[in-house]
Amino acid sequence: MKITQVMLARGFGGGERHFVDLSLALARRGYQVQAVCHGRFQRRELLEAEPGVTVSPVSPRGWWDPFAQRRINQAVAAFAPDLVHGHMVRASYMGGRAARGCGAAMVTTMHNYATLSYYRRVDHYIATTRALGEYLRGRGIDDSAVSVLPYFTLVEPRPPVTEPRDPQVLVFVAVGRFVHKKGFDVLLSAFRRLLDSGVSARLLLGGDGPQRGTLEKQARQLGLERAVKLTGWVDEVPTLFDRGDVFVLPSRDEPFGIVTLEAMACGLPVVTTRTHGPSEVLDESTAWFAGIDEVDTLTEAMRQAAADPEGRAERARTASRVFHEQYHPDVVVDRITALYTQVVDRRTDAAGTEA
Repeated sequence: MKITQVMLARGFGGGERHFVDLSLALARRGYQVQAVCHGRFQRRELLEAEPGVTVSPVSPRGWWDPFAQRRINQAVAAFAPDLVHGHMVRASYMGGRAARGCGAAMVTTMHNYATLSYYRRVDHYIATTRALGEYLRGRGIDDSAVSVLPYFTLVEPRPPVTEPRDPQVLVFVAVGRFVHKKGFDVLLSAFRRLLDSGVSARLLLGGDGPQRGTLEKQARQLGLERAVKLTGWVDEVPTLFDRGDVFVLPSRDEPFGIVTLEAMACGLPVVTTRTHGPSEVLDESTAWFAGIDEVDTLTEAMRQAAADPEGRAERARTASRVFHEQYHPDVVVDRITALYTQVVDRRTDAAGTEA
């Protein structure tokens, strides 16, 4: 089967990571893969370095760029895929037009709660959470055209962390884009209170973004210069997780949170807010939960994790088992390729009936 993956953003968030990981995973399984991406996509080199992936860069100037649409149509037609898979709104809109032009089946992954008016040429929708699946059904998408398939990660699994790396100081780790919805300002305030309660701990905060200066200023004002280290952008998240004992996700909004899967794969217990994605992936057997945008409950969740070494070890073991059973690429990619086959066969059968 020949498969075209389309994603037209420049940056590298969760949806973009999934686009890259899925393209690589399919190529490594022997599928012929075309990756249509923005010419300035931040991680284009990962795709270009993978044998079996044909990279077709396009740089649309906006939604209604007819020249970019023509280039996408030409690139997809030349590759002649059996199926086109779009990621996020613009890629699904333009990819859908290209798929229809060459007679390919069209699948899209809903990475967030997007307006469906741009998804007019889609044969099947993949929702990454049950909540997103209900969102689609509630807007008139037939149940037979919706599958709930989670993200996965290509991070090589590590053994669960059952002992602190430093017996004297517990190390919390967090990572992500430095933007408001990630809640790192809440984490810094909660961490200050954790230290004030007598817990001996450090915080490694990986990432970068527009709020970096604000977070650095907040850390200074809270007197956290020695206890908190902002490591900068992290290309290989496991290298950061290998230095920590507990992963913290303080997000105000997290539709899924692939970084949670990375923490589980690296054997870390988790402290998280009750946002949509983590609430589906995790439960009390794998994580401690805090309220969204609540300094007090986040402090308490971290305090409980710090005070319960046996609980940390048990949650790490359980999270590792859940990852292997539900989110390992061998599991998720099998489900995705099975869906591809069903969608292509269904479209082929429909075309035969019409003929």
